[in-house]
Amino acid sequence: MNDNFGNLKLHLDSDISTHPRCKHGPTLLFSRHMGGTQGVVKNFYVCAAYRNRKDCDFYQEVGDKVTQARLFRLSEASKRFLANNDFGDSYKAVSDAREGKVDSDLEEDEEMEENVDTIADLAEDDLASEEENDAEDKESDVNGSEEVEAKESDVNGSEEVEAKESDVNGSEEVEAKESDLNGSEEVEAKKPPTVLKFCQDCGRASTPLCLIHDITKLSREDLDKPARILKAKSKESKEAQYFFSASTKEFLVDTIDSQGFTHVLCIGCPSVYECLPDTISSNSLLLDLDPRFLSFYNSKQFLWYNFFNGHFFNGENSSTIFRDFLISCDKLLILLDPPFGAKTELISHSLDRIIDQLEMFSISAKLSTMWVFPYYMERQLRQHRKDLVMSDYRVTYSDHIQFGAKEDAVKSGVRKLGSPVRLFTSIPLSVLQLPASEGYQLCAECRVWVAQENRHCDQCGECTSKDGRTYVHCDECKRCVKPTYTHCKLCQRCKLPEHKCVEGGVVVVKDKENIKKVVVEEKKFVGKRKSRKRNRHKREKIPKKC
Repeated sequence: MNDNFGNLKLHLDSDISTHPRCKHGPTLLFSRHMGGTQGVVKNFYVCAAYRNRKDCDFYQEVGDKVTQARLFRLSEASKRFLANNDFGDSYKAVSDAREGKVDSDLEEDEEMEENVDTIADLAEDDLASEEENDAEDKESDVNGSEEVEAKESDVNGSEEVEAKESDVNGSEEVEAKESDLNGSEEVEAKKPPTVLKFCQDCGRASTPLCLIHDITKLSREDLDKPARILKAKSKESKEAQYFFSASTKEFLVDTIDSQGFTHVLCIGCPSVYECLPDTISSNSLLLDLDPRFLSFYNSKQFLWYNFFNGHFFNGENSSTIFRDFLISCDKLLILLDPPFGAKTELISHSLDRIIDQLEMFSISAKLSTMWVFPYYMERQLRQHRKDLVMSDYRVTYSDHIQFGAKEDAVKSGVRKLGSPVRLFTSIPLSVLQLPASEGYQLCAECRVWVAQENRHCDQCGECTSKDGRTYVHCDECKRCVKPTYTHCKLCQRCKLPEHKCVEGGVVVVKDKENIKKVVVEEKKFVGKRKSRKRNRHKREKIPKKC
């Protein structure tokens, strides 16, 4: 892998404890080769959590003199950041709601809402009855003459019929009202009572200051599954947060149970952590950059953590809790769901930091890893993690167009092959059973569970599909390729039918009908080109002669 991609290089061999700190912990050291000047390299520190300078504006070049005023500003910014993310009062409100201590204001609000609903229902019933009476009066006026004649001709017969019809209609109306009443009572009985109001804008329990904010009513069950009620920060480029779908959560929990793991370390997987069985969740820990989970979990369950620099925001107390967790581990699974835009070498380095700590504090612990990542990053990942292999299981996310279920992706027209996200794991694929209900099957030759589109190739000796299509074998390349590829003799490899290949100094442009040859002129730019833009704003306008 080219770590110097885009003239930007990440230095992981530097001692991070000596780096300057922003409000998200120790920074990372990068270097950039400056264009136009031979041998000039700029080294600088930036935030480890966010790449965009709008999210964290920390930037410091190596060798710059740091004044006391700048250090004071950084210290005050860190204090304000921690103060704004203090969820102590919110956690107390959630704990009281768990114990059944409902706020009096919440009860008054519920009574008021019930009264409003009752008044609205009575008003609707009165309006409906008035409309029915008006319709009956109109019909009686129109058909009045006909009814009079009919009554005169056969008074006794009509009276008996009307009496029977009135009795039947009356009984039907009574039954309908009773059924409606019973149905409404059943709906109200099924609806769980509200124990807490949660502000989505503030990310904590609602306060009197949240009158115009987005408020969500939580039941007792919702308090134990915060990932289900928290709005994912998917629209923010700095977070890009999504939660696993129900099928993926079920598969991961079943795998954890079937493999016999005693401890689970969830790094950025809150939706899986909240679904763990009680016997496993009591020995598990959640690490995440989102501080909103501080409202729902105590310090033994959740730690506010920056994975890319190993920084605990709550200081030494969190470090001690994490150390004690590693000491107690027996058969540990590290479940990792990092941002897909992060550098692969940085994720691997951060994972090694945790593994080194585990080996230091617990010699007898057995470790397994599950890393959630797209299949097209397999080559980069395998260069840094030789111990991980890619499973065929498609990881899906809820409310995500591209990484959602295959049926939803086909309907939206974005991806016809389903989610490209896979599981890279150290668990042997021969013992990792995939759900047959989702179309996975056991390959008789490989003895590995694969997708139904992934066919075994006798010449390659394995199931070769990666992206959800059935690959075809190329005899000249001696490997399986995508079904849309054809073998190019000039490139000596399989490519798309429409592509550009270079033969000597000639570019051959191929399409379905024509083959064109264009001579390539090599352009060499020595140094940085000078800008030809003139300083027009500095020109003085010459007045025209009259």
